[in-house]
Formats: sequence, structure tokens, C-alpha cells
Amino acid sequence: KSAIIGARSSRLHEICGLEECDFSLEREGAEQLKDLTVPRALSINETDPGHQYDWHNAPQRQRVCTLGGEIEVELRDGTKQRFRAGDVILAEDLTGDGHRTRVVSSEPWRCAYVPF
Repeated sequence: KSAIIGARSSRLHEICGLEECDFSLEREGAEQLKDLTVPRALSINETDPGHQYDWHNAPQRQRVCTLGGEIEVELRDGTKQRFRAGDVILAEDLTGDGHRTRVVSSEPWRCAYVPF
């Protein structure tokens, strides 16, 4: 199973396989950022409105930083959450049921993938 952890006010969220989740990572504001590591790479992506990525797991532990547009992430249990510009997802669901993503905005979804 997968889970989305995070508070909307902090705008830092984690997607992970439940067996991998450390629920203590749900911290407020800047406290969440203190353990971030220096990235080894960065890739920028743009996805057209309406596009859907079918069920998948994260290819590696990575931050997904939404720069523009809006997506909806759905878990196998039906849980859905939207992410917009400024939201950062810690994608760590390397195993388990995975998630699917669709662009829900009328503009392209622009994001930066930052592996760690």
C-alpha cells in the first residue's frame, strides 16, 4: 500500500509505500527541510494538460517540485490529492501499489525532478 503524508499548509508531502513510511517526517514548515541532502541531478519536465501517467512507482527516491500547473495524484485505495505550484512531493514509493498522476490544470504541468 502507499500513503500521502503531509499538511497542506506546509506544502511538503511524502508519497511512500506504507511499509517504508516514517510518519515522524510529518513536521511543520522549515523543520521539514533541515534533513534535505544536496541533489546529484535535476531534470525539468513539462506535461500537457489532460495527460495521465498510469499506475507506477517512483523510479528512485526523489523530490517532485511543481513549478506550474496542477496535478492530481491517486493511490490504489482511492485517496486523491492535488498539487500546484510551490508544492514539493517526496516520492519514495519504490515498491508497493504505486500511484497514478494526471494533469488537471488547463495549462501544462511543469516540474523539477530532484533525485536524492
